[in-house]
Amino acid sequence: ALVESLMDPARWPSGGNDRRRIDTHISTVVLAGDKAYKIKKPLDLGFLDFLSLEARHHCCQEELRLNSRLAPQVYLEVVPISGTIGHPVLEGTGEPIDWAVKMQRFDPDALLANPGQPLTPQMISDLALRIARFHAEARSTDDPAYGTPARAYATMQQNFVQLRHYGKGGASLDALEQWTSATFQRQRALMEERHAGGHVRECHGDLHLGNIAVIDDEPVVFDAIEFNPVLYWIDTISDVAFLTMDLHHRGRSDLAGIFLDRYLQDSGDHEGLALLRFYEVYRAMVRAKVAAIRQAQPEVTPLQ
Repeated sequence: ALVESLMDPARWPSGGNDRRRIDTHISTVVLAGDKAYKIKKPLDLGFLDFLSLEARHHCCQEELRLNSRLAPQVYLEVVPISGTIGHPVLEGTGEPIDWAVKMQRFDPDALLANPGQPLTPQMISDLALRIARFHAEARSTDDPAYGTPARAYATMQQNFVQLRHYGKGGASLDALEQWTSATFQRQRALMEERHAGGHVRECHGDLHLGNIAVIDDEPVVFDAIEFNPVLYWIDTISDVAFLTMDLHHRGRSDLAGIFLDRYLQDSGDHEGLALLRFYEVYRAMVRAKVAAIRQAQPEVTPLQ
């Protein structure tokens, strides 16, 4: 109801032309003029909890902080929504009834997930260099709350639980779960070494083609995970795996190879290759889980 009210032309006395609504499984983005306002849905999905106003405000602040690392030109500020559900006021001075992340609007067709957006080897190489340097500068941790083998495996197991909750299952899912368990046992020692060695960092957490846009002829990475530190305090090779998995899925294994080659040249993290396939399967399961959640929410904007 709040979003429907915000789509009313009366809410936009100036600068609100060309309004458009985009829904994901956890947020709604209202595009208005040259700005975009991202509002978090009051949901509890297990891996996130946006039910309280305080939680949504905190996550808006975290979204601004985390995305300012890779997309400072896109993320502007956190703004209140005051007034009432029926007559909301964006950036008003009254008591907040909700919060939004104010962003600079860009062309949604500029996403690398858009089939019409050209993907060139040079673009992917430049992106790999940017991500390698982002990982090098990101904070690292050996905190047992984040990035341990047990924590990473628990997150993987949650995907299988949630997929079955949404009615997805069968022999294929069982086989993937068994493969994940066996591979985890085989790679656990290496995961321990990497956690102790500083490879668990404050990463992006959702690094796929749908979260990269071409802005001013440069690939800009946005929409980092902010709602659950467990999902972004991760091994850097897990961050990489989402993008390489996505490129393979879209039939661009050539570009996945270019990305990986350039990333390894700059990062020197050849040791992480032993875990790449493990994390690519995990990222594919994340994609499946999100698709299942979206299928249960008819209002969401279709994925590209």
